[in-house]
Amino acid sequence: MSVPNPPAPPTYLLAAVAVALCGAIWGLFWLPLHWLEGRGVGGGWTSFVFNVVSMLAPLPFLLRRAAWDGFWRQAPAGFLLGTAFSMYSVSLVMTDVLHAILLFYLTPVWSTLAGRVIFGTRLTGARMVSIACGAAGMALILGVTEGLPIPRNAGDWVALLSGMLWAAGTMHSFARPAPGIAVPVFTFSLGGVVASGGILALGAAAGMPMASAGPIWMALPWIIAAALVFFVPPNFLVLWAAQRLDSGRVGILLTTEVLVGALSAGFLSGQPFGFPEIAGTAFIISAGLVEVLGRR
Repeated sequence: MSVPNPPAPPTYLLAAVAVALCGAIWGLFWLPLHWLEGRGVGGGWTSFVFNVVSMLAPLPFLLRRAAWDGFWRQAPAGFLLGTAFSMYSVSLVMTDVLHAILLFYLTPVWSTLAGRVIFGTRLTGARMVSIACGAAGMALILGVTEGLPIPRNAGDWVALLSGMLWAAGTMHSFARPAPGIAVPVFTFSLGGVVASGGILALGAAAGMPMASAGPIWMALPWIIAAALVFFVPPNFLVLWAAQRLDSGRVGILLTTEVLVGALSAGFLSGQPFGFPEIAGTAFIISAGLVEVLGRR
């Protein structure tokens, strides 16, 4: 597997902005999930419908048979990423949000290590500084007081594994870019549908609240609307950018999700946002700036 030549600086900067924007939108992902759960629709069903809507979105661009060229080349990355995101979503209800987020966002570490071992990528000082800044920012914002987020239960292990799968998927996307974006979005969403369906089946067998359908038919228009705002556009953004940025950079820039999530939770749900959160915000912004400006 060979790594493509680095893109021109304007393309690189546009891709970096796209990933950061994607993370910012995902930082508001909790809003529709919280609202729907309050009305009896479990998170597993919301994730399943979101992926179905996202799978249908690129179909108008795939009407020609030639548009499907490269499907099997993109399928591994799509299934890895779709499965990773579905597992991350379910980990948020299987364990506490703090551990789920921190364990998932170890992705830059896995990506950097794998890039060094598989591709021989040089480990730069900028990358080490950006990882350190991002980790410090998340620790401050999320209020880590019990040391490292070592997996303690099944939900923690699901979050950790989802981060590893996400790193593998973004590495595959970067190494084997597609000529367009429609097939990557379709394969990502198809992987999410399969993974969400499996998670729903397991959740229903275990009697977990996340598998509760509740008044899903009444809520379906709202779920579709939320998918078109909070899920489909970020999918196009991050999958386009993942073919132009290495996996480690994607993981670091996506930490804007933590930033926006903390800000929105502070302003909209009354959660505290004081000096630790402000300092953490500065660290996360610094991580992104170091990663972008320190590119070699």
